[in-house]
Amino acid sequence: MPLDVSKVRYVSLIRLEGGESILNIPYAEMTVDPDLIAGFVSAVIIFAKTPIRTIRKAAYDILIEVGQTVLVLLVVDPVADEAPYRERLIKILKLVEEEHGDKIRAFEGDIRRFREFALAILTEFPYGEPDLNLVPARRKEGQHIPFRVGLIDTKLEKLEGFINGKRTIGEIMNLIDMPDTEVVALVSILQKYGWIDFKKKLVESDRLSRRDCTPQVLLKLRGEYGTPVDDILNACDGTRRIKDIMDSLQYDRNAIWFLVNKLVEVGCLAVAQ
Repeated sequence: MPLDVSKVRYVSLIRLEGGESILNIPYAEMTVDPDLIAGFVSAVIIFAKTPIRTIRKAAYDILIEVGQTVLVLLVVDPVADEAPYRERLIKILKLVEEEHGDKIRAFEGDIRRFREFALAILTEFPYGEPDLNLVPARRKEGQHIPFRVGLIDTKLEKLEGFINGKRTIGEIMNLIDMPDTEVVALVSILQKYGWIDFKKKLVESDRLSRRDCTPQVLLKLRGEYGTPVDDILNACDGTRRIKDIMDSLQYDRNAIWFLVNKLVEVGCLAVAQ
C-alpha cells in the first residue's frame, strides 16, 4: 500500500545516550503529549532485552528505528502496511547519523544545531502532498516557522521567489533548481504555517461569475485598463466559458486572458460553482 502522509502525527529524533529529544516535528494534534511518548519509548528501548520496532496503541502505532547514536520514532495512525513508513524512517536514520553522528556523540545540550535536519525529515514525510496543478499564492502574514534557519531559510526564500500567484506547483518544479521532493516539503511547510494559500489555475473551459469588489479596486482597474474591464465583467454571468467570452469580445485574446486573471486575483470575478 502507498504511504499516506495524512496519517503521520509526530516524528522525533532521540539521542540514545541521554534519552533526550534533539528534534521533533508534530504533524497533528494528539491526545497524549508527544514528549511523554518519546520518554516512554526511550525507556522501553533502554531496558528491553529484545529489540522493539513497533509499539501498538489503540489510537496510534509507534514505529522505531535504532542506530548507533540516535533512535528515530514515528507516531502514525494505525496502518495495514507499515513497510513504506519504515523504509523512509530508515533513510532518515542513516542520513542523520551520517551528517550529525559526531555532533550527537559530543552533545553538550544545544539542540538548535539539529533544526536544519527538519528538511530531511519533511522530504520523507511532508506535512501534505498538494495537487501539483494548484497555484500557490503568498499571504502577507503567517505563523513562526520554528526551524526556518540556515539552509531551510535559504531554500524557502528561493522557493518564495518563484511563487507569483500564477505558476502552478508543477510549473515551479520545472523552473527551480531543486529536487521535486524538496519542493513538496517546502511548499508543505509554507502551507502548514499559513504563508501560502492555493488556488485553481484558470482554464478556458471555466465559467466565471461576478463578485462584489470594492469601488476603489474597480476605479483603479478602470483607470489602468479602461473599457475592457467592464466589458469582461458584464460578460461573466456564470454560464459562459472563458473561451466563449474571449471569442465574443473584440480585444486581443492575450489581453483578455491577462485581465480575467487580474479580476479573479483582486476578487471581482470567481469561478462559478
